[in-house]
Amino acid sequence: MPEALENYVQAGKVARKIRETFKDKVKEGKKVLEFCEELEADILSLGASLAFPCNVGINQVAAHFTPVPSDELEFGPTDLVKVDYGLHIDGYIVDTAFTVPLSRNDSKLVETTELALKEVTRSTKVGDRISKIGAIVASIAKSNSFKIIENLQGHEIERYKLHSGVSISNVPNFNIRKLQEGMVLAIEPFLTYGFGAGRVEETNVVNILQLPRDLKLVSKELTDAFDNLPLCKRWLNRLSLSIPSNVEKRMKAYPVLIEANGAPVAQAETTLVLLRDQTIDLLI
Repeated sequence: MPEALENYVQAGKVARKIRETFKDKVKEGKKVLEFCEELEADILSLGASLAFPCNVGINQVAAHFTPVPSDELEFGPTDLVKVDYGLHIDGYIVDTAFTVPLSRNDSKLVETTELALKEVTRSTKVGDRISKIGAIVASIAKSNSFKIIENLQGHEIERYKLHSGVSISNVPNFNIRKLQEGMVLAIEPFLTYGFGAGRVEETNVVNILQLPRDLKLVSKELTDAFDNLPLCKRWLNRLSLSIPSNVEKRMKAYPVLIEANGAPVAQAETTLVLLRDQTIDLLI
């Protein structure tokens, strides 16, 4: 795994740089479209490739929102803003997210979510049961009177495959499968307030798509442009590309997900590489 590990480490360095730069750019009045395009441009300028469109989830929006061309949405003065982005080097993907509270009222929720992630990454190692991760997140959430978003979870990553293999639940379960050497995991707790439903629902808004697995239907121009990873409408516009209707019908859709009771959601995410005697957090 030496070459793969080197690419993961380099991708992690880019992801850290992006986080350091863009946490401070989440400000009242900033256009979300401008924010996402700046973040994606910086990833490219630092020598990495985009693994999926920059997601920005405001308040009750938990996942899969990215702006469309000419979107006028701005950050508000009390928004709870989640920024989820992914990048890769030669197909070796780092997936990460952070949350910025523009109101002090949400600070504890964000801090607790980050603590849950920190405790998981600190204690996760080869040979652990997958169920251990959900138990840790649940303990920290409960002790701080927050709810877990139960139907959002982490995932295994493989080369050019953002979601592959095992899923990593954020709630206690009876999964006895053990973590194996060489696994790459995206760990991402999502927490909300006690009045929340603790789950997300799909909306009818879809701004992120993925090319169908049957690549015989897809032109080489499209597969070369997106490496069969998720894409969005503004990327197609930027590259002056279009998707034939017969292909679009078979594309995987990522509908925007919102907390079922409309409660604000916080997220923290990192990518771990599991080695025999070490767990590497690529965002540290």
